[in-house]
Amino acid sequence: MTKKIIDTGSSLGPYSSAVVAGNHLYVAGHCGFLPGTPDIAEGGLEAEFRQTLKNLEATILQAGFRLEDVVSTTCYLRDMDHWPLLNEIYSGYFAQDVPARAAVAVVGLPLGANLEITCVAWRDDTGTN
Repeated sequence: MTKKIIDTGSSLGPYSSAVVAGNHLYVAGHCGFLPGTPDIAEGGLEAEFRQTLKNLEATILQAGFRLEDVVSTTCYLRDMDHWPLLNEIYSGYFAQDVPARAAVAVVGLPLGANLEITCVAWRDDTGTN
């Protein structure tokens, strides 16, 4: 099995942004930080949540996968009252063949973020995806 590290230049610690292992992609938690910075996107929760999903998508694409390849996501929210907003924005990215998902409330996230999303993707390298 081959293993490839994906470095987006946006890690806030000693971890890889994502790892491709064979036909699988394991994506580290992504928040609404502006790429390459520790700054959360300005414009409130909606802007932060949209930036989170943009960052997630950019990492998936950089790894050579597509959003359609995502099979599972885990969403960490600082406040479950933000779940409806998450659903609204999330559905714009995952409209068909929606991946399995868990959403959990947490006490805190890096640098005051309100949302962190991680995912696993899989692709059929035989071309029959």
